[in-house]
Amino acid sequence: MSLEKILEKIEFDARQEVEVILGEARQKAELIKREAEQKAREQGESILRQAEVEARLDASRLITQAQLQKKMELLKTRRALINKVLAAALEKEELKKVRMRKEIVSRDGVKQELLPAERILAELSQEVENDILEWLKI
Repeated sequence: MSLEKILEKIEFDARQEVEVILGEARQKAELIKREAEQKAREQGESILRQAEVEARLDASRLITQAQLQKKMELLKTRRALINKVLAAALEKEELKKVRMRKEIVSRDGVKQELLPAERILAELSQEVENDILEWLKI
């Protein structure tokens, strides 16, 4: 074999080896690219799922807070109306003449205590509110 043919053979073998190496490198690069894309998709889906869960929790909290606020406003209004009715009742002349008493039972026996209108209002308002809630089945 002549030197030229040997050099051509070496050059041919080198090109083939370069093509093989480049082909393997392309395959590895494509594999790395696909794995990176898959990992990015999975991370994106995971972030999206987590954001959806957090959004549902936030929405649930807001709804619960709004419901609680509504109930508190309703209770405040209800108490104001009850107090208004009881105060108007205590302003009636017939009730002003009546002295309301409360019996207190203790070890020493039973004693009676006169109740001022404000105390009657305070004690009756809760009882009236409970009765109204029971009547309305709330």
